[in-house]
Amino acid sequence: MFKNKEIIDICHEFGVICNHISDVIDTSHNEEDRRYNYKINHKYFLKINSSKVISERFLNDIVKLVKRYRTIGTYCPGLIRSKYGMLSYEYRKDDTQYTCYIEECALYSFYEAGEQVDYEFKKTVVKHLGKFATQFTDVDLSRTRSMWSLIELGPFDTDRDEKQENLDMLINTLQGEGYDEVAEKLVVLNKASRSRIERKLSRLPRCVYQGDLNNSNILVDDRGEFKGIIDFNMFGTEVNINCFLNEAMYYLTIEDFKTLTAKEIFNKMEKVQDSLMIEILEKYTLNSIELEVLHDYKRVIYMSFYPNVMLWINLISKRKMEGKVIELINIILTM
Repeated sequence: MFKNKEIIDICHEFGVICNHISDVIDTSHNEEDRRYNYKINHKYFLKINSSKVISERFLNDIVKLVKRYRTIGTYCPGLIRSKYGMLSYEYRKDDTQYTCYIEECALYSFYEAGEQVDYEFKKTVVKHLGKFATQFTDVDLSRTRSMWSLIELGPFDTDRDEKQENLDMLINTLQGEGYDEVAEKLVVLNKASRSRIERKLSRLPRCVYQGDLNNSNILVDDRGEFKGIIDFNMFGTEVNINCFLNEAMYYLTIEDFKTLTAKEIFNKMEKVQDSLMIEILEKYTLNSIELEVLHDYKRVIYMSFYPNVMLWINLISKRKMEGKVIELINIILTM
């Protein structure tokens, strides 16, 4: 944590005089990726990160992306430059190097989500994706990959992309619980789909996206209507169809497994995603190459979408409704 004097000194580099400092919001991932956010004067957020991913180039790309979202009418808070025209300021504390930057407080309120995802509201959120892609596809792409990236590694990936890591966890769980046949099918079909995607990857239209439209990153007006987005830590260049399908995914719940058959759960996943994709594709038309890989992207995402995979792993490990989980996975394998 940082002392008030340290925060005041950092803010001074950005020409901001601290009159009020709110308590820290600690969103650290681990000791190597510390993230501290302080609200300053009820007007700014001072963000202090130890991750090497956050750099001047990274922040400059975010500034360009914010301008693009504002162009299509999607509000995003901006970043403040220092007295020397920089977006970042390096600060060393306790033998750790931190990158500091200041973001405006949002003009709108945070979306107050319930326990379940409101997919009718989400339709109004994802609608902007098609409009955005229509205007900015293949325009001044960032070298940073988004968190959704398949095959191409994002900034927080090491030797494999996030989807592959999720699937590996699922496969290990299945093998550990004796479901070797299902595990082997996942390995084979995942490899086949990825191989077909990789052959066309360089020709697929792509864009730079915020990359994480979860409820905590959504801004609404006084009537609860979608107005904008925050949090660009997962932003990056992404294949359009991959971004669309991920943002349109259905989040499985335990209640689904308690009340529905495996086939009914799968149909629900399809129905929700189709309804969200209709909103996205209202302003964007898939080309022939995107249509060729659509099914493979969809299968890989259905097999390895993090929230759903973690629920499956939990149910299988605890031997709770694992039969229905296995049946659902088998349906996905034959989709």
